[in-house]
Order: sequence, then C-alpha cells, then structure tokens
Amino acid sequence: MAEDPTLPVVAELKDLTSKEKTTSQDPAEKGQLKNDPSKKEVVVDIYNVERKLTREEVRKALDVKLIPEPLVFKKAEVVSHPPRQTRMADFTTIYLLGSASSTEVPKPTVALDYTFARRTVQNAEGSQFPIKEVCNIWELGGDAFRLAELVETPVVTNRGLDKMAIFLVLDLSEPLKLWPTLDTAVKQLTRGITQALANNMRNSKKGDMTKKLEENIVKRLGDNLSDKPYLEPFPLPIVIIGTKFDLFQNFEPERRKQVSRILRLASHRLGASLNYFSKNEVAHNRRVRELFTHYAFGTRFPKDVCHDFNKGLLIPHGGDSYNQIWSGANPGQFTFDYFKHLYESQIGKSEDYKNDAADEANFREPQIDSQRNILLEELRMMEESFTEFSNQGHQIKIIK
Repeated sequence: MAEDPTLPVVAELKDLTSKEKTTSQDPAEKGQLKNDPSKKEVVVDIYNVERKLTREEVRKALDVKLIPEPLVFKKAEVVSHPPRQTRMADFTTIYLLGSASSTEVPKPTVALDYTFARRTVQNAEGSQFPIKEVCNIWELGGDAFRLAELVETPVVTNRGLDKMAIFLVLDLSEPLKLWPTLDTAVKQLTRGITQALANNMRNSKKGDMTKKLEENIVKRLGDNLSDKPYLEPFPLPIVIIGTKFDLFQNFEPERRKQVSRILRLASHRLGASLNYFSKNEVAHNRRVRELFTHYAFGTRFPKDVCHDFNKGLLIPHGGDSYNQIWSGANPGQFTFDYFKHLYESQIGKSEDYKNDAADEANFREPQIDSQRNILLEELRMMEESFTEFSNQGHQIKIIK
C-alpha cells in the first residue's frame, strides 16, 4: 500500500499546535468536546513552520479551510431616490412681447431675454416622487414693430408649439402705437409658426403638430361659435393685455370707445383673450396672475368676464361676438386690412411705424435685394408646402 503523503505533514503540525479551544465554556461540556475532534478548533501558526507548507497541504492535514470561500453577495433591491422627476410633457413656454414701456417701471432687458418659472407638484400617477414643472419665458425688449426681425425667433426654435402661449402687451396710454404693435406681432409670429410647421413636416418622428394645434383651438373656443365662418383663429393662444388702464380712463369717452371696439374686433377674429390692466386694480392683478399660471402650469382659467370698456375689458377666448361689438354690422367685412383702415382713420397713424424700407425705391441695393428675394422665395415655398400639407380639412389659416 502506498504511503499517505499527508502523514508527515500531520506529524509536523501536531508538534506546532499551540492550543485548543472549545466552542463552549460550560465545564460540563468540556470533557465531551475533547473527545469529539469535530468540536475542536486548532490554531496553527503556519508562518513559523520550519518546512514551508502549501495551503493545499494545510487544508488536507487539518481539514480546516484557511482560505475563505468567495464572498457571495445577495442581490439587493436597489431603490433610486431622484429628488425630482422632470418629463418633457411638463415643459411649457410663454412669450412676452409688445410695447416697449407697457409697464409703469419697466426693467432693463436685452433685445431677447430668457428666464424660467418652476414649481413642484405631487405626481398624480401614483409615484411617491414629486414632478418638477418648468415654464420657459421669453421676453422681447422694445417695441415689436421696431424689432420685427426678432419676433419670430422663439417660435421658430420651439419644439413644443402646442404648449406655447403668446402674451401680447399693449400700452393703452399710447393709442397711436397700439395697431402697429398688434399688426406686426401677429404677422411676424405667423411667419415663425409657418416655418416651424414646415420644419415639423420634415421630421415625421415629431408627430402631427398641425393636428395638435387644431385640437387646442377647439378646446379654447369651442365648436359652436356663431361667428366661426368669419374667424381666423391664431394657431397659438394669444393673451392681449392692455396696460395703464388708469391713464387710458383719462381719454375722451368716444376715443376710448373706438380704441376698445377695434381691439375687440381684432381679438375676436384671432380667437384671443383681451384684458385691460391697471396696477391699482386688485381684480386686474389677480386675473393676470391667473392667466400666467394657467398657461404656465395648467391651472384653472380665470372666470371673470367684463365687456364694459369703462370698467376694464376682461374677455376670454371665444367670449365675444361681432354682434356684441358692433350691432348690425356685416361680419364678412371684418378683415385685418379693414381693422387697419378703421384704426388709422379713427385713431391715427404713428410716424414711427413705416413700411418696410427694403420695398422703397430710395433704398434699393441690387446685391442685398437679390439675397433677400431668395429668402422670401424660400419662405413662400414653405408656406405653399404647409398649405398643401394642411388642406385636408385643417382650419389653421395664414394671416397675410
């Protein structure tokens, strides 16, 4: 029979054993444990052994695992705790533009300024974590008709037009600038929307933005308006705020009536909301705050309604009619060109508001004009593409 190679190793280790420990300190059990080798724990100083032993030899000799088994980690449930949850659906945009000094003490701004508003609400979908809602706020500093080339910028670059609202701020104390500001803003914003929708058509992954805008128009105005055939609802919600109402009240009653009538006509045709504002009126301040939070965070639309220009107009989207504004008039005549003629004939025309100088003979530059014509042609082609895209029952119209 072959000699067991582990026996010499066992003999050496027995001589090197320093002590034995039992697993219990009870004296009654000590005798039992000494007779039971399985209950002994042998401590061996393997580093003082004269002959260097391998770990495998030690393991075989003492049947003791000197090398621990690999650690086994139980799969723990990992719970993430993000401080907030932000979704794209929670982003909205408000664009402020209009008259340069529409507030009593205007703050200095750059030509196009950006900021944001944020609030945290509980997740209605059952999650224990709150949701962070963000509203992007763009502000055009200066008169819109002076900075016409910048008006459309926040619209063209916006990827969520269906969640964007326009706040058009007009200074009631300067009637001559009201129509130029309103007219320029509407035309330039329309150009921006046309280009944005044309870009949207090129990327089918973004979905049908035109359809979303149409659905929003129906939600704002309803589907049973008596003047529906004579309206050109603006694709985005427009909130017109006429500021400095306290100064406007000092004007002659007939002048106030004419200004208010034309603003109501234009607002109704656009499907806009018209609101007069004075910092001294608590109701006016509350309404503007409610309008802002409605379009920023989806809160309730303010319910107050007032058609009396002497008290301050507070008219929601779709809350007016041509018959209320001008009883007996033919609604078919109410176009933007007619509104412009009416305003300039009854109120006056601002000397600061002039036609595009590029169209005047004294300012012709062949090289510049050729490049300008190329850009205008591209815009015309985009408008045609948009018209072709939306001619299947779509109601969005381009206001020329």
